[in-house]
Order: sequence, then structure tokens, then C-alpha cells
Amino acid sequence: MAGVLLAVDVGNTNIKLGAFAAEELTATWRLETDAVRMPDEYAVLLDWLLQRRGLTFNDIGGVSLSSTVPAMVPVFRELKANYLPKDSELVEVKASGDTGVKIAIDNPGEMGADRIVDALAAMELYRLPAIIVDFGTATTFDAVDREGRLLGMSLAPGLRTAMDGLFQRAARLSRIELGPPQDVIGRNTVAALRSGWVYGYVGLVEGLVNRIKAQLGPDTLVIATGGLADYVLSETKVVDVHDPTLTLKGLRLYYERNARCPNP
Repeated sequence: MAGVLLAVDVGNTNIKLGAFAAEELTATWRLETDAVRMPDEYAVLLDWLLQRRGLTFNDIGGVSLSSTVPAMVPVFRELKANYLPKDSELVEVKASGDTGVKIAIDNPGEMGADRIVDALAAMELYRLPAIIVDFGTATTFDAVDREGRLLGMSLAPGLRTAMDGLFQRAARLSRIELGPPQDVIGRNTVAALRSGWVYGYVGLVEGLVNRIKAQLGPDTLVIATGGLADYVLSETKVVDVHDPTLTLKGLRLYYERNARCPNP
């Protein structure tokens, strides 16, 4: 299979990868983000993952890269240079590129690459205006108006991030697994923590979505993505679309706009 596009989204906690054959997302993987790991180590992992899907490095025709961890960018540049075909192209998501959306914040260069491709995917694959709620290390609420302007966002600690802080500060609270609460009134410490953890975030999500909708309009589409979305979505009806691979799809769309040979 020749001409596969490899989409790579480097987050603070995980690296999400996807393989595209034309517009079809044929495989996805997740690795731990570790800026200390060498390019050769990531190459070994990637080689093994590709082989599980009948692919090799020679099948990669292009790479679309977004990263919120600056130290990881040279790692993937070196991996691409040393292991992927010489005629393959690496496209890095930047605010200065052809983003497809207008970045309307005070300093567009500050906008995260993942935020850009999520907004592009919302515009191209769904409809505007839209709120994109990304449940990751942080929970982000991106606001895109009906003219395709990425107006800005609201940022909150992620589900796990917030609770990690609580466990570190409260000496008598033991770390627990994130799970669905049985009741809002917990009758033991674990049940109480799960209630506050999940229902507290449901309230946060509903509150911010409603406030952003008040500015964008009542017909605003709410799209959820990110690895921790499932824990909240079962408890709220404010989300219209759940697309776990939205960022990878946005990376494909960005590559098509910015690569010299957009169809690898």
C-alpha cells in the first residue's frame, strides 16, 4: 500500500497517530509522550505498529505533524529524515500556514497546532458555528463562529490533571481509578470522589458550553473529542457529536492544504 499519510498529534501526555489511505483513516495508535526518548526508539515502536497493519516505512508518502510539546518536534523531524522515504514530505501545523480558518485571537502565533486542526475539521467535516470540547491533559473549549473565525477558547484542567492535584495535596485521600459514579451522594470516600470527579466535570462542561453558546448562537454545534470524553458524555446531553479522531482528520485536511504534493 503506497502513499499512506501518517498523521501525528503530539500531546502533553500521549502521541496519537493515524494512517490515512486517501480520505480513509485505516489505523490509529497511541504512544506515551516522552521527550527523553530518542528518535530511533520511536522509530522502532512505529515500525512495529505499522507492521501489525501490513505497512512499512516505505509506504509512508507524507507526514502531518502537530505538537504541543516543542521538544518533540525535532524528534519526529529526525525520525522522518532517517527512516521514511526521501521523497515523503513532513508538514508541521503552524498558525502561519494555510489553516482554512481565521485565527482571531490577540496573538495568532500562540494558538496551539491541535486547536487549529480541530477547528479546520469542524468546519470541513461538520458545520459552523461550533464548540470543540477536547478532553485531554487540559479540557479545552474552542469557539469557531459561522464565518470560520477561531475566536479563542476556554481552558480548564483535564479530568486526570485536576484529580492528580487533589491526591497530591490531600494526605488522607488515596488515589483511585476514574470510573462511573453510582450516585451523586457518595457513601464512602471512593464513591464521593467519583461523584465529584465525573458530575463536577459534567457541570463544568455544561456551564461553559452554555455560556459560549450564548455568544455564538443557539444553533452552535458541540463536538467532543479527546481520550477522556467517554467519562463525561454518558452524563450530559449538551454534546451533539463525539468524534474521537477529529484531530487526526484535521491533520489530514491541513496536509492537503499545505503539502507540495497533497495526495501522497
